[in-house]
Amino acid sequence: MPGKRARRNFSQLSEFKRGLIIGRKTAGWPTRRVADQVDRSECAIRNCWEQWTREGAHARKTGSGATRKTTRREDRRIVRQALVDPTVTCSTIRADVGVAIVKQTISRHLAEANIKSKRPFRALPLTQEHR
Repeated sequence: MPGKRARRNFSQLSEFKRGLIIGRKTAGWPTRRVADQVDRSECAIRNCWEQWTREGAHARKTGSGATRKTTRREDRRIVRQALVDPTVTCSTIRADVGVAIVKQTISRHLAEANIKSKRPFRALPLTQEHR
């Protein structure tokens, strides 16, 4: 089918490509030609153009999502406490930081810093004497 396009992996439009789309649509290019030039679907081109005509901006809105409960300084403090004392608990970290945060927040900050929990072995490794 000549009208069908090959399915591509989903990816967000970069600011540069959004600018290209707006510039070419403003110049009067048809949607299909713009889609071929920037290698995106016609639907993505129409959505970007509609956002431009509706809001007058092509950039994505910043600040979406939940607001952060901790500052960068508090994030570093959480990570530093875990590095200094590997046996420290989440409740101790929460009390020391002084911000009302949940255990998942502390775990997420430690995971972002690539700090893994240090748990004891479930079973001792076998030695030569065990044979």
